[in-house]
Amino acid sequence: MRGNWIKIAFFCLLGILVVAGLNFNLAGAHKEGTINWNGKNLSTVEMNGKNYVSVEQAAEASGYKKGVKLNKFYMQSRLDYIRKKGIIRVGTTGDYKPFTYYNEETKQYEGYDIEAAKLMAKELGVDIKFVRTSWPTLMSDLLDNKFDIAVGGISRNTERQKDAHFTQPYLNDGKAPLIRKEDQERFKSLEDIDRPDVTIGVNPGGTNQKFVDAHIKQAKVVVINNNLDIPPMVARGEVDVMITDSVEAIYYAGKDSRLYAALTDNTFTKSQKGYLMHQNDAVFQNWVNLWMDEMELQGEFDRLKSEWIYGQQE
Repeated sequence: MRGNWIKIAFFCLLGILVVAGLNFNLAGAHKEGTINWNGKNLSTVEMNGKNYVSVEQAAEASGYKKGVKLNKFYMQSRLDYIRKKGIIRVGTTGDYKPFTYYNEETKQYEGYDIEAAKLMAKELGVDIKFVRTSWPTLMSDLLDNKFDIAVGGISRNTERQKDAHFTQPYLNDGKAPLIRKEDQERFKSLEDIDRPDVTIGVNPGGTNQKFVDAHIKQAKVVVINNNLDIPPMVARGEVDVMITDSVEAIYYAGKDSRLYAALTDNTFTKSQKGYLMHQNDAVFQNWVNLWMDEMELQGEFDRLKSEWIYGQQE
């Protein structure tokens, strides 16, 4: 078995470790050194300036099964690991209605994607654990293996796809302004909004801020940490505009008669919502995409849209 060390480590391990979604920190490792991983000391070897551990050690330290077939080594998908553990960890920000919202009174998460995630867990036959994340730390928390999948109105884009994997889309969207109803004639374009006498409220770390930073040059921009605080600030006149996804604008306009979702038929951008996953795990990725197809075919996504987005859910 040791004769296959280099072949196994070089050709298999790098991809396998990413598939498994494990915390693998090689800081300080050196030739024929050791690392502490999941409470176990593993020996390393250096090849081409990079450090590796054997598949056998990785499997033992992580609790994953390792099998041999035609002299090829493999470890199970995250799908198998979730089913074995009996729980799926779902990352969500809890601050983005109607997709995800942490209710301080009930101490529970609720929303479109929260209900969808519960249906996913039911289909898997496992329990669900929601893990709080934030827009600035969403990607780092995923890469640190704090959850198995992230949900909550996450916009698909190529920047995020560099380090993670997006499922197929489940909702089309785009950036649009949430304004006061009395300002419908005042704000009919991005040029109307980007003026020195206009104040825009934006939450940090997500695609809303990215759009504002790229396109707003003259208006005053106020960064507000809690996304949930911005719509009522627009309604009260503390800020003039919130540029956000059209779905969120429609949702808040339906809840507050003082608000208006402008330009939702001709959004500033075109985007889609998806669920964020770890890279290099085709088995789990394919399962989630097939589950999403079934959700669409059975009308579950339409039901969730009706309940959470278009104002029928109180």
